Amino acid sequence: MRKLTAQQKIKYVLVLLITLPICILSWLSYELQKNEQIVQAHQAQSLIDSQLKRVERELQAYFEQLEIQLRSDQQTLANLQQSKLTDQVRDYLQASPLVQNIFILANSGSLLFPSNNQISIKEENFISQTKPIWSNPELFQHLASQDEAQQLQVSTDSTARLEVEAFASPASQKKAVASFAPNILSSGWISWYSGNHHRLLFWVKDSLNRVIGFDLNRMRMLSDLINRLPDASQYSKSLHQSAIRLLNDKSNILYQWGSYVIKENEQALGTRYLSPPLANWKVAYFGDNSKMVNLNWVGTLTGLLAFMIALIGLGVYFYREQQREMIQAQQRVSFVNQVSHELKTPLTNIRMYAELLTDQLYEEDQQQSKYLKVITGESLRLSRLIENVLNFSRAQRNAIKINKLPGIIDECVKNTIVAFEATLHNKGMQFEVSYSAEQPVYFDKGVIEQILNNLFSNAEKYAHDGKNISVTTQLLNEHCKITVQDYGPGIPTYARNRIFEPFYRVSSKLTDGISGTGIGLNIARQLARLHGGDLTLSGMEVGTCLVLSINVSSE
Repeated sequence: MRKLTAQQKIKYVLVLLITLPICILSWLSYELQKNEQIVQAHQAQSLIDSQLKRVERELQAYFEQLEIQLRSDQQTLANLQQSKLTDQVRDYLQASPLVQNIFILANSGSLLFPSNNQISIKEENFISQTKPIWSNPELFQHLASQDEAQQLQVSTDSTARLEVEAFASPASQKKAVASFAPNILSSGWISWYSGNHHRLLFWVKDSLNRVIGFDLNRMRMLSDLINRLPDASQYSKSLHQSAIRLLNDKSNILYQWGSYVIKENEQALGTRYLSPPLANWKVAYFGDNSKMVNLNWVGTLTGLLAFMIALIGLGVYFYREQQREMIQAQQRVSFVNQVSHELKTPLTNIRMYAELLTDQLYEEDQQQSKYLKVITGESLRLSRLIENVLNFSRAQRNAIKINKLPGIIDECVKNTIVAFEATLHNKGMQFEVSYSAEQPVYFDKGVIEQILNNLFSNAEKYAHDGKNISVTTQLLNEHCKITVQDYGPGIPTYARNRIFEPFYRVSSKLTDGISGTGIGLNIARQLARLHGGDLTLSGMEVGTCLVLSINVSSE
């Protein structure tokens, strides 16, 4: 898997920082719009219900006024003399366009009107059709004790059945008429059918148990109901792209108002059944549901787009600032590399001439020899430092190449140890070496020396109290393992996972005041991995143990 560069990581982080808030905000906006849609749908349904209730109240008010009028008429009819009852009732029917038939029952249940002696054909048909009703005194007796609507099946014999819905007048209505009609015991509505025609009959029972039934003129009642409903052209403004239909018990359209054009087989947005006595009738609301629920997607998308532009602009600004910092950092690194290269050549000459002078000194020139060893040691330390800086720069540019050649690992380790022996001797330290890699193998001598230089240099600086540095070599098939252990204070547990990070240095009383760049172990691990192995920290109770593993095959 290809390792990402620092610049690529920054790009991906910036893209993530931009896209993540946008995705979260988009999701929140979508959820908000969904909730808004639910709220608006609920509000629209409440509005529909309120409009249908208003229509129902208007129609209910018609029947309340009609009840009052018919109870008043009952007062008049109940006081008629028996001898003039037939003529005066017929006069009443002729003068009342709303009532087309009447029956009057005595307290015994017999018909007072129409009488058998003077009955007309129309009256005879009416009495015949309504016989299951007026011949059933228990119907009025039962309804007299009820305040709520109920549906009853009434029959007079096994062959004749009439579907009847009977409703007692509400208690509130009874109380409303008690002041001007105290002799009325009860009243109610009966819905019945004459063929396929739905008809209504209002009955009143007085304190003498006489019952008067008023058969309403169906067409006149429907005309009165429609007259109470809004005019289609005027009401269209308030309905605003909607329409309401009044439907009978067979769902036939009786009346419609509103400007909305209802399509064939279109489903109503809301339906409400009317109160008794028109309990099987209903009103239905139609409209364009998409216009009733109006979501502000444009405003939401505009705000989201503005936020995206602002976020992207901010991301571009930070990216350009980071690029500028990166360029300046590269320029600084380039400057250090150039300086390091310039220092490398004269430093090599200083060390070479110091070693030549040491070879030419006589044994009695001990003081001069000591000075030259210091010059040589410091030159070596400065060379290692410069080499680390150059390798760190090469690693950043992926410019380090491994050049494997045949050689012996133990000889490479011995040569590196020789370079440190004088310095360690001055600090009272010494090497304890165990060699087991004497067979010829393939490895990059310069890389292995660089790694060991960094490990020995760290042991020299931080573990001189431990006195000894143990070095063991071992060949394992195609790998070679070199273990370097000191007996100093060791590395704290909290820092063990970070010591290979560039520029990281453990801060403690033992390391404070010791110079260092913090890149030695990082360079050593990178070189080990380029050599097909790794550099790891082994857990030890005393000191620090670093294990170097490299691939020594010819490939």
